[in-house]
Amino acid sequence: MTRLILIGFITSALFGTATGCGPSAKDPQPFGIPSAYKVGKKPATLVAHDMNNDDFPDLLVPNTDDHTLMFFEGNGDGTFKEPFVMNTGREPVALAVADFNGDRIADAAICNYGDGNFSVILGQKDGVFKMLDPVKTGKLPIAVTTGDFNNDRKADLAVTLRFDKLIIFLGNGDGTFKPAEAYHAPGTPARLVSGDYNGDNNQDLAITFNAMKMNFIRIYFGNGDGTFQVPKKVFGGKQASFITQSDMNGDNHLDLIISSATADSLTIFLGDGKGGFKRQQDFAAEKGPGYIVPGEFTGDKVPDLIVGNVRDGDISLLQGRGDGSFIFPHFNYPVGRQPRSIAGADFNKDGLKDLAVLLYDSATLQIFMRKIDNPRIES
Repeated sequence: MTRLILIGFITSALFGTATGCGPSAKDPQPFGIPSAYKVGKKPATLVAHDMNNDDFPDLLVPNTDDHTLMFFEGNGDGTFKEPFVMNTGREPVALAVADFNGDRIADAAICNYGDGNFSVILGQKDGVFKMLDPVKTGKLPIAVTTGDFNNDRKADLAVTLRFDKLIIFLGNGDGTFKPAEAYHAPGTPARLVSGDYNGDNNQDLAITFNAMKMNFIRIYFGNGDGTFQVPKKVFGGKQASFITQSDMNGDNHLDLIISSATADSLTIFLGDGKGGFKRQQDFAAEKGPGYIVPGEFTGDKVPDLIVGNVRDGDISLLQGRGDGSFIFPHFNYPVGRQPRSIAGADFNKDGLKDLAVLLYDSATLQIFMRKIDNPRIES
């Protein structure tokens, strides 16, 4: 496999100008010319994490048509080694990373959509991986996240099933899990995140739903013993396909950000740290917004958003004002057809967040390195 470098008029066209911006706005051009790596057939998602304790972010890519997981080891300079390929179950669609066996080496839990289970792959000291026996989840596991849901300092898992269920797996601390606890989650649950949203030091869950006419997310508040309360609906958005979290207004409380590919919109819910969320007005995105990466991308130390737009074949930069709102117009940068997933990490240890973008149609992984000098955009 050969690393591909995008050069010539294509990249100058991609990152010399941006679309969707007014004549008075100055394009920050935060990224340099991308490099690219081939992945497997129908890549599903992308996770950036240091898997071998060398302080350099690595990349994990599951490929649904190949039934494989690719591990790209980072060199620490923005480049990656030839991928190590592992077989998974049928149709791996989602993964979460944590230390599941307490050896201080990152492991991965992979949802196998076609098999109705998840597999745990344990990281080893010599840099290789060991796959454990799969664990049944029920039909069509679509998303997974990790957290310590019973406060025993062992990583647990939460898995959503397409058929209206949330399944909790409490970790034993050796890479195995206790029998699952199931919760009703009607409305076709999609992505989920975990965090402490009400300040009780227990991990909670926030889940998006993308059945027709769904216009809310649900918050499952944790009791701290591995169980969860009856969920609270927070209205906003429409058929949300993705959710992430960050502190977007500097109050030290987690906020939730969702995207709706059907409505071509984004929604932010500002958390108050007590379990309440204030929905900001939905705002327009490009066509088919999906994955969202919060981070500081313009040099002003204020959190921004990068959004992958599946139907447009581009990524958008939305510059934050620091209060949960954004400067418009935003900037759009073509990347290629169907940017399925994006992840942010500092791939070359320069203190700036870079981007990895997964293109579904071309089975390509693109790496966009941040430029050091990025002026602030003035509204």
